[in-house]
Amino acid sequence: MSFWIVVAALLALALGFLLLPLVRSVRAQQADQRQQQNIQIAQEKKTLLDAQLSEGEIDQAGFDAAYADLQTALALELERAESGGEAARGKWMALVVMLFIPCTSVALYLYFGEYRVIENPQLAQAAPASQPAAAPQMSLEEMVAVIEKRLQDNPQDAEAWFMLGRTRMAKRDFAAAVEAFRRSNEVMADEPGILFALADALAMQNNGSLLGEPEELVQRGLQIAPRFPNGLWLAGMAAEQREDFKAAYHYWSLLLPMINDSPESANEVRGMLASLEQRDPSLVKPASVARALNLQVDISDELRARATPETAVFVYAKAMQGPPMPLAVKRLQLQDLPLTLSLGDADAMMPSMKLSSFEQVIVGARVSFSGNPVAQSGDFYTELDGVDSANPPERISLTIDQVK
Repeated sequence: MSFWIVVAALLALALGFLLLPLVRSVRAQQADQRQQQNIQIAQEKKTLLDAQLSEGEIDQAGFDAAYADLQTALALELERAESGGEAARGKWMALVVMLFIPCTSVALYLYFGEYRVIENPQLAQAAPASQPAAAPQMSLEEMVAVIEKRLQDNPQDAEAWFMLGRTRMAKRDFAAAVEAFRRSNEVMADEPGILFALADALAMQNNGSLLGEPEELVQRGLQIAPRFPNGLWLAGMAAEQREDFKAAYHYWSLLLPMINDSPESANEVRGMLASLEQRDPSLVKPASVARALNLQVDISDELRARATPETAVFVYAKAMQGPPMPLAVKRLQLQDLPLTLSLGDADAMMPSMKLSSFEQVIVGARVSFSGNPVAQSGDFYTELDGVDSANPPERISLTIDQVK
């Protein structure tokens, strides 16, 4: 009897936690339900991707791209404020929870559990050793069935259509993938991730050709998100197929510093850039011409008097649009100024992120009292925006005259 009293108390406690959100205002309740639904969808998508990766149906690069799409779609959806539903829905849901949870929990326990073990511990020893510890994972076909069931209930679920398209791509059913991505795009028009996925599916359906509609979709997506890695990859592929090697080189050069966290993908892009340089030797010239910036660095007399001669000075160049970390940097001391120096690819902090990879850069100099490359409040500095790294001025003058 005491066992069932504890069960009743725990069920009451659980119901308390479950019912609290249901008695909120209708608007808050609807927003919460929508967010929970999106999170559940994302969890199902992640489970599907894990299964595809473990079964070898997609490689690590495909998994990373799909997971990035998933994170983007979830973040956008959670930020979207949606309204709808009936005012009485919360009350009905509360009633369902109050009846369904206790009845189902008790029924499942009576069927699967063994409450008599509490009073008779020896029953636990009689349990068969071969009993499985956990239920088997859902297969890909079962996951597809879950997605299709969700779409039957809600044909306007753009994320479910997108997930179905990804699944079809993994199965190499490109026609079905195209249809799924089109349906997703109809609901969530011109979302870059969907446009790029649709372009990829159309290309695969057409023996890998991105010419025509696929390239138009890619360019439309890049107008919205010009730094989207998948878009830059596909745009480079399309340009290469058109034998516009200069454009392909441009897209893949922009892509390379964005994928440093994936060495395998970065090496593949480097190989493709090298192949383009072999096919069009003129592409090598922009990477070597004027990739060294000639700088004249000095500091105002007023600020010089406020620092010791041994104070660290950093001279750097960083991308106008791209990673925030410097592309090239040199460390000096205040007593070295004024100084004429050259800043180029040889001063790169990372071999894969060079000055030659970016057309427009910011050039600056900073007095760091902490000796730390990271800017601190109170540092002295100066910066010049919009420097063309391929065709810079013959000499760039930098005078440190500002205080951060």
